[in-house]
Amino acid sequence: MKSKKIIIGLVLIALAVIIGGCSLANKQSPIGQKEEVSKIKIGYLPVIHNLPLYLAVSKNYFKDAGLEVELTRFEAPNQITDALINGSIDLCGPGGPLGITGIADFKNPGKMKIYAVSGEMNDNSGENIIVPKNSSLKSITDLKGKKLGILAGTIQWRTITRELLAQNGLDMDKDLTIVELALPLQVQALLSGQIDALLALEPISTTAVEKSGAKILVKAPGKQYIADPFWYGAGVINAKFAANNPQTAKKVLDVIDRAINEVNQNPDAARQYLKNYTALTDDLIAKVPPVDFKTCGSINTQDRDSIKKFFGIFTKHKVVDGEINLDNLLDCQ
Repeated sequence: MKSKKIIIGLVLIALAVIIGGCSLANKQSPIGQKEEVSKIKIGYLPVIHNLPLYLAVSKNYFKDAGLEVELTRFEAPNQITDALINGSIDLCGPGGPLGITGIADFKNPGKMKIYAVSGEMNDNSGENIIVPKNSSLKSITDLKGKKLGILAGTIQWRTITRELLAQNGLDMDKDLTIVELALPLQVQALLSGQIDALLALEPISTTAVEKSGAKILVKAPGKQYIADPFWYGAGVINAKFAANNPQTAKKVLDVIDRAINEVNQNPDAARQYLKNYTALTDDLIAKVPPVDFKTCGSINTQDRDSIKKFFGIFTKHKVVDGEINLDNLLDCQ
């Protein structure tokens, strides 16, 4: 009888421990709900279109929000989109590739959401066609028979280039040679004569002009020939990450929204944060032109129309066999 009481007592203790443990577990992590992550993986290209990200990291805005950030630098826009889709990064800075994001969503919808855009309004220019200082080229039509450098590994800039050339009577496949170059190789390729002209994103354009006397052949060609304003950069977040971590995602986007507003309000004060993330030196930082940014909630009808015009070139040149749905991509809640 005594042994039975001991056994019953042990059973009751075990049950109490199990019940207590379950109760504690339920308080800490409800059934079916995982604890949200606090470490965020953000990808970026070393271009000025990611200035809000650089500012937010440098001023510890993420840290103040209780977030740990792991930055991953990429050299080609398509690498960022691939990393977003496969979950290698959770989001990218506002200088991600808007066009490639649209193409990827058309072919495999629902994987990504856009939270901001970057590009050119008014007189600002984030991309130019530049030539060496001794070049005799005067216009885009003069590129016939020449070699034009563009950013490597991206259907976005190939299609932009195709449209720019087509509007100036040139066939990209027949009338000139396209040379794809990674960002670090572009200026040297222009100076060495490997290419005759370069469609350059900032800060490549300013670096070449200021350090080697390169000339701007066409300022902001995308805005001239495709859409005005010309939004071609995007802040993009992995949709699954955002759904699984809604509070964390909100914190991250609130931080970047804050940084975007700060950059827009005082771009001259913000430009100092380009130093550690781009190839710009102190003397060039003061000369690089500002880029425009808009958070998703501030995108107006004119912006939407311009983005749709931009997306339209991918349909026109048969990159996709239908229209890219902008509304499905925007995350403006």
